[in-house]
Amino acid sequence: MKTMTDMAAKSEPSETLRSPGTVNMSATYNTRNNDIESSVVARGDLWRLEASRSGSTSGNDTSPLYLVQLGPLLFVRDSTLLLPVHLSKQHLLWYGYDRKNGVHSLCPAIWSKQRRWLMMSMMCLNPVACSFMDLQFPNGQVTYVSGEGITASGFVPLFGGLLQAHGKFPGETRMSFSCKNKRGTRFTPMFQWPDKSLSLGVTQALAYKRSGLMVRPSIQVSVCPTFGGSDPGVRAEVIHSLKEELNVMCGLSCSRNPSAFTALSIGRSKWNGQVGSSGVVVTLETPLNNIGRTSLSVQLNGGFEI
Repeated sequence: MKTMTDMAAKSEPSETLRSPGTVNMSATYNTRNNDIESSVVARGDLWRLEASRSGSTSGNDTSPLYLVQLGPLLFVRDSTLLLPVHLSKQHLLWYGYDRKNGVHSLCPAIWSKQRRWLMMSMMCLNPVACSFMDLQFPNGQVTYVSGEGITASGFVPLFGGLLQAHGKFPGETRMSFSCKNKRGTRFTPMFQWPDKSLSLGVTQALAYKRSGLMVRPSIQVSVCPTFGGSDPGVRAEVIHSLKEELNVMCGLSCSRNPSAFTALSIGRSKWNGQVGSSGVVVTLETPLNNIGRTSLSVQLNGGFEI
């Protein structure tokens, strides 16, 4: 006869295999324009909740954007609803309704058998029109949005580096190539059109430190001169990781609007891979032609598992 302890021991691995939900929060305040930006992202295996708000404390703030997903059911703000009406191994069809504009639509999604490509679109029924189409494939993505145009991006491994292209019509096109030599120096030439500017980013790690099983740069310097275009000049930045969750950054921009900044990151931030439950990033920026207009930016970050 199996005992209760044996049954409990066998049930433990199945509990640990469950993917927990995560919650990430961020809020930023800038003294230059008195703006507050905040966002909350919570997601699990079959649900998702996103909410963001960006506006001025003077009262001219915009309405917050929120999204709720429960399985295949999707709500966007308080006016848009997506409801699945057909599902198979390679097809999915949603019915969409925009209560604000009174528009009914059908949203089909088709993917390959090996899931190597995916196509989604939104067809309005009154009047009949294609308002959105998205095609994703292993090396890129093409998106069409009515009223905004076409956006395309792609990447190809080339000569030991990565060639990337991003374009928008109407809009600008950006092409870059990133490679790294044996000394750890990363070169990233970038061309932008129709701005007709050429940038050359050079990033070098000066010192390394061990973080668990990984070796990460503790002092990193990057320089990016830009030639031609509407904003030529040189940008330089130094990042020093004092501890696992303590980073100091300082930078200088000698372009059309020259400025300098220094920042301190404690705890959870993008510089340490969003590690930790909470953190703060304090940034002090000043224009070089008007030091009296120094601005302070404070960003609060938080995250936990549920």
